Amino acid sequence: EITTRLVGSEMCIRDRIFGILGGIVLMLLIAYLPPETEMMSRQGWQYLGCFGFLLTCLISGALPDWVATLATMVMLLVFKLGKVADVTVEFSGTTVWLCIGVFIMSVGINNSGFMKRLALWVLTKFPGTYRGQVTAMMLAGIITTPMIPSSYAKTSIMAPLIGQVCEAVGAEPNSKAARGLWFANFMGTYILGIAFMSGSAFVALMIGFMQGLAFTWGSWLKCTIVWYLVLIVLTYLYCTIICKPKEKLAGDVTFLKEQYKALGAISKKEKQGIIIVAIAIILWITQKLHGVDAGFVAIAADVAFFAAGLLTAPEANAKGQWTLVVFIGGILSIAKFMNTTGVSAWLASLLGPIFAPIMSSPYIFVPCLCIITFALRYVIVSQTCMLTMMIAIFGPLMEAHGTSMFILVFVEWLCGTYWNTAYGNPSVVGFIKMTGDKCVDYPCAQKASYAYMVITIIAMLASVPLWQAIGLC
Repeated sequence: EITTRLVGSEMCIRDRIFGILGGIVLMLLIAYLPPETEMMSRQGWQYLGCFGFLLTCLISGALPDWVATLATMVMLLVFKLGKVADVTVEFSGTTVWLCIGVFIMSVGINNSGFMKRLALWVLTKFPGTYRGQVTAMMLAGIITTPMIPSSYAKTSIMAPLIGQVCEAVGAEPNSKAARGLWFANFMGTYILGIAFMSGSAFVALMIGFMQGLAFTWGSWLKCTIVWYLVLIVLTYLYCTIICKPKEKLAGDVTFLKEQYKALGAISKKEKQGIIIVAIAIILWITQKLHGVDAGFVAIAADVAFFAAGLLTAPEANAKGQWTLVVFIGGILSIAKFMNTTGVSAWLASLLGPIFAPIMSSPYIFVPCLCIITFALRYVIVSQTCMLTMMIAIFGPLMEAHGTSMFILVFVEWLCGTYWNTAYGNPSVVGFIKMTGDKCVDYPCAQKASYAYMVITIIAMLASVPLWQAIGLC
């Protein structure tokens, strides 16, 4: 066993070295071999070489996302494509601070404990039938979604309850009914949060990739509301019709009431958490009135959590997802060089004629973008790497076709969230394991991913008339 581990470790190191060296070779070839043209200066080729190095490291897995990003930032300085202030400019921007605020805020919310109480309270209001518990699972997610910015926290708290519910109502492990209960919970707690700036930390990441677009809580919801409602309806129909068991299931779910009762009277910590989150949401919704940046509303909430004793410095250090913050700030800074070096204009002239047919109408472009993303995600392991690639390909063409970057980023990210492969979305594998052995395994949950793909395409197409009405396409 020890020998096997050593051999595996040596292979891992060897693959990492080959990946890094391959990226460096590719970077140098792109940086110096192609001749300069009217549209592409030597600096443009050098930037493209650095970008090639980044993608090579990300796709091969030679370096973690955040390390590959830092290495690329160093390369930009080595080629003198910008100064330190240029390479780190996005670390002072609103996106990074919103991410920091939201990530730390999620820890405080989790520590307060009020989310578990709220979720259990919702579950106790429905009967122990299959349809009743599907409704409860979805509603618990829908109610908590706008208030909790951590999708991981929401899904993790609910996951252990799903296995218990499956057993209580008589849904056999890995049956259609078990898959329906799991899918209702997963969509409600993990996916639907994207509709709200306060519902998922991923929203801050997406906004950062939208090249200067600014959103308030309300304007973001205005863009996502059709997608949100269609996703709720189609998910519920899938769970209650497609996954409906042949036999009538019903069971005793009094254990949920017992767990809720065991929480006792609402604690001081829970009250403090509710007040802090409620004030933050009100400030996010009314951002146009007071003008305070959404990121610093989250930072203020963090301060309140610290002051209330719901958050400690060691917790902020350990759970602040700092490597993700580094990746976000770095990748956004790197992306800005695409315009300043002229690469964006060059790509637009090169790719424009190729992709013009599918970009001629949003009713063609949106489903094509979905399908392209679905296909490439089998090969591109990192979802953020996938988003980076798609922006490099389609980003330069969006303005010419009168389409907002919101559509490109929003559609691509949601399509890239599917879990057709375990390596493509390991978080889902973790959530499945949290449900125990009474609910679903990965092959069973994987079937719901194909339903998610269909639902996503329909929801995105249904959003096109709204996006046209508000000038996004």
